[in-house]
Amino acid sequence: MLSRISNRLNSVTEAACCIFLLAMTLTVALQVICRYLLGAALTWSEEFSRYGLVWITFLGGGIAVKRGAHMGVEALVNALSPRTRKIVQLLTLLSVVGFLVVATLKGFQLALFNMNQHSPAMGVPMGAVYLAIPTGCLIMLVHASEELMVLFRSSSPADPGEAID
Repeated sequence: MLSRISNRLNSVTEAACCIFLLAMTLTVALQVICRYLLGAALTWSEEFSRYGLVWITFLGGGIAVKRGAHMGVEALVNALSPRTRKIVQLLTLLSVVGFLVVATLKGFQLALFNMNQHSPAMGVPMGAVYLAIPTGCLIMLVHASEELMVLFRSSSPADPGEAID
C-alpha cells in the first residue's frame, strides 16, 4: 500500500518538476526576448523563476529520496558487516524520518506565518512559496517511510534461529 502511494507520489512529483522547469525556461526566454528585442523587461520573470527553483529544489529532494540518490559514504557502510550495516541503515532512516517530521510541521507553521506577506513583483502570498518546504519534506517522509518498511521486512528473519544478513 505505502509502496503504491510512494510510486504514484513520485510520478506526480516528477511531472510537477518538469512543468516548473518548462515554465521557468519559457519565462526566462520570454524575458530575454522582451528585454533585447522589444526593449521592455518583464517585472515578474526573475521572481517567478526564483520561486520555481525553490519548488523544484524541495520536490526534487523527494525524487532523490525515492531514487536513493542522496549523498552517502558507501565505502564506510560497505566495510561493515551485513548485520551492522542494517543497524546503521535503520538508525539513519529513523533519524531522517524524525528530522522530516519536524521539518514538515515547522515548515507548515512558517508557511502559515507568511501568508499575509506578498511578493513584490507578482503579489503572491509568500506562504505559497514557503509551502515548498513542508510539501517537499512530506514527500520525502513518505518515501523514507517506505524505505524504512522495506528495511524492516528484509531484516526480519523467517526462522527465529535464522541470522540477519
